[in-house]
Amino acid sequence: MFLIEKIKSIHKQFMDLPGVERNRLFQTGFVLFCLLLSYPLFRATTTSLLLSSYGAKGSPYAWIFSVIVLSLVVSLINQLQKTKTIHFIFSLTSLFTLFLFGSFYFLLKYQGVFWTYPLYILKEVYIVILVHATIGQLNASVSQKTAELAYGPIGAIGSLGGIVGAFLTSHISKVWSIEAVLILGMFIISLAVFIFNYPTEGSATHFKQSKKKASPISSVKGAGKYVFYIGLVVALSQFVINIGNYQFNIYLENRFAAAGDKSLQTSFLGEVYGWINLLSLLIQVVFIPFILKFIPHRLTHSSIPVIYTIFAMMTALTLGGGAGASLFVTPVVISFIAYKGMDYSIFSAAKELLYFTLTDLQKYGAKYIVDMIVYRLSKGIISVILILLPDSLINYLMFLSLGLWILVLIPLFKRYQAHHDSKGEVV
Repeated sequence: MFLIEKIKSIHKQFMDLPGVERNRLFQTGFVLFCLLLSYPLFRATTTSLLLSSYGAKGSPYAWIFSVIVLSLVVSLINQLQKTKTIHFIFSLTSLFTLFLFGSFYFLLKYQGVFWTYPLYILKEVYIVILVHATIGQLNASVSQKTAELAYGPIGAIGSLGGIVGAFLTSHISKVWSIEAVLILGMFIISLAVFIFNYPTEGSATHFKQSKKKASPISSVKGAGKYVFYIGLVVALSQFVINIGNYQFNIYLENRFAAAGDKSLQTSFLGEVYGWINLLSLLIQVVFIPFILKFIPHRLTHSSIPVIYTIFAMMTALTLGGGAGASLFVTPVVISFIAYKGMDYSIFSAAKELLYFTLTDLQKYGAKYIVDMIVYRLSKGIISVILILLPDSLINYLMFLSLGLWILVLIPLFKRYQAHHDSKGEVV
């Protein structure tokens, strides 16, 4: 009865929202659906090409190059935001993405395997820019109360797109050419551009940077230490995620090395990403609406690294699963699905709420720094470490990162509580 009453309460709150806010929520959900529908098509294809060409040891190098390219793109966008709307930036990014995917694949086909790196890097960059532009617009358009209500359902819509895209990739990669898979992904990005730019009430003034004197990066003045701790938590979380990703890539390379069939590896990757998105959807639909409204934010954030530690212990104790083990019962695969599924859902939603103690300008600037710069910079740092560190020490690095993550939450929530105490709120 309690669960049913809470569902009715959340539904009533959603229906009581002004029509303008509901329209923005639906628009955001459909854009995310398309973006996350396209991503598995590019991700599985480019990852399979990279592992087939350079092996798991090549993935940290690709991550480093991704950080460099993303940093340059972020710097360019930071300048554009001073004079252009977020709609212009979203459309421009999408058009360049479509052009470069086609160009890089043409070069890969006729000039050699080196071009697997630009293809892989491009899929890392486009999804970050477009997703965070979409979420950033939403954050500046609605209140914290609306955000708490909406993040779960909106994330669920996005995850549904990821699920469809992942299992679609698993199926069509067995019968379609790589060109056809990439063309389908490019068409879906085009659809996302149309939906994002579809006129809704008030959308024309969203993020018109010419009306703001400060750039997003300089706008966090006065909240620097708080943003620093948010960034540190995000960085440590990405250390954990990418260590798990590296372990998964090593396992994947060993598993498919003998087969020498890119289509089988691409199909398996699509299926893994499908399970990741199914887990993310389950968390978003069943748990997030209740966790964010009824569980203290401090407890929510603390529980995530604790749960990750359990999976890391499981992987460390039985890494590899044995040569004859099923692909989906090996600890490294299960842990990878858990890490990614929780990162895309509960961690992402809980992190977004940390920004709501800031002013509107600080909020957007903090998201820009943390989600675009720190998020990928931490991936570059852990990539360098993984290149230099012997594989025998990887599990120790995993547990060190998890321990530091838990410790950093203490000063983070002291500052978070201080912001809320001034408003008479409890976390």
